[in-house]
Amino acid sequence: MSVSPKNLGRPKQEDRVIPTKTHILNTAIQLFLQYSYKNTSMDEVALKCNVTKATVYYYFKTKAELFTAAVESLMTTVRQSSVKILSQHIPFQERLEQLIIVFTRATVDIDIHTFIREASSSLSEDQLKRIQASEDAMHDAIEACFAKEVENGVLPNKSTKFMAHLFLSLLNLSKFTDSNGQGFFNSLEETAHEITTFFWNGVHSSK
Repeated sequence: MSVSPKNLGRPKQEDRVIPTKTHILNTAIQLFLQYSYKNTSMDEVALKCNVTKATVYYYFKTKAELFTAAVESLMTTVRQSSVKILSQHIPFQERLEQLIIVFTRATVDIDIHTFIREASSSLSEDQLKRIQASEDAMHDAIEACFAKEVENGVLPNKSTKFMAHLFLSLLNLSKFTDSNGQGFFNSLEETAHEITTFFWNGVHSSK
């Protein structure tokens, strides 16, 4: 089978609203999340993006590299969105509740750690380190927001790393449902309020 010259070299951006590389990444994230790493192929990514397979391989040499870049992009999006919410000029408790609601709605069908773990055997040590670094950067950015509230006297002078990770652990409870699809409370808003209240009372309690 001959290869058309138009499929070689740097692909043209044409009139695409977003850059081709970004479009591929965004599409790959959705496919990996929906079908898993194992069940997503580079051909499917190209087809979904309406680009040639050569274009996908121009930006990402292997599926493992595409997956790594997709997770990095996902973590960056979560980090930026979290910081934006936590930097608003409203009471910090309200910001925490908003973060829970936004995070839960955006990731209701996603178990990020399982998602990464299923692909880990196919990734190189360097790629695994990059993914870990992107997750650490997300945690560090959220911790920095907590540190600012400690400086402002809103949060107690305790370990900001502990408080940030404690909150993130509690945040994951917002997605809990039993076999009947029932969560802890009647609505996501109520769940967010109860989680935040529990966290708030805990970090402000005496030793």
